Amino acid sequence: MRELFPLTVSLITPLLDGVARKIRARIQDRIGPPVLQTWYDLLSLLEMESIRPVESATFRIAPYLAFGSALTMLFLIPWGEETPLRTPANVIAFLYFFTLFSASVVMGGLSVRSSYTASGASREISLSMVFKPAFAVVIAVLALKTGSLDIASIARSVDFSPSVVGAYILLIYLTYVEAGFIPYDIAEAETEILGGVLSEYSGRALAVFLWAFQVKRFAMLWLLSAMLVLPFASGIGALILQSLAVLTIFVLMVVYESMNARYRVDQALRKGAKALAAGSILLVLAFAGW
Repeated sequence: MRELFPLTVSLITPLLDGVARKIRARIQDRIGPPVLQTWYDLLSLLEMESIRPVESATFRIAPYLAFGSALTMLFLIPWGEETPLRTPANVIAFLYFFTLFSASVVMGGLSVRSSYTASGASREISLSMVFKPAFAVVIAVLALKTGSLDIASIARSVDFSPSVVGAYILLIYLTYVEAGFIPYDIAEAETEILGGVLSEYSGRALAVFLWAFQVKRFAMLWLLSAMLVLPFASGIGALILQSLAVLTIFVLMVVYESMNARYRVDQALRKGAKALAAGSILLVLAFAGW
């Protein structure tokens, strides 16, 4: 039964993207596309044959590796009382697939001789060099303070010391970044580099890649909701509150996204460096017992 949650949600993520498009349109005083438009786009692409600009196995498997990584992330997160793939150290597995997703994006971009995909891959690497270590440090703070490497146990055992409170604040920020909201959607940047790493993909492969990004975004939001809800709730109530928390956080982030312009790479890197420095300070505080 618990395995059905991630599989069902993966089918809902395009609908959430449609909601986001509608919210952005309203804020910008436009009618916008229908809520189901993202599903229409994906289904249309899935019916098309993928055009391969290069005979590369890496180019072919990158979208499916990214989708598999994003889906596995969903299986490693608590859904109320249940974790579909619960292991003694599932937070390590989550970080692995979290990183593998970006690696898949980079591999897909670098497998084609294109200035656009190369630029997108380069941006993804640059951002990953600062934001992913920052995210790992935040998780390390929470794991250190709770003495556990299980996501559900970490969420239920936090003591809200100064380092933990700081880690939660940083986690909210890094979730926004890793969910790919503007101004941090730099690796795709349609208006600048024509989709970046995705610019040479088409048909079914493009649909899988786009869907993978949506599933990964939801996984990051669901992880944040678990960390916010599970310290205070259990049972079916926790699952309901997680769902409400995700919807609330998602809407707030979309609204914030709608009021921002995309950062330059150097701007994003500076903010990432500050986040990493802040996370390192929090880790020192956690070691000191604060």
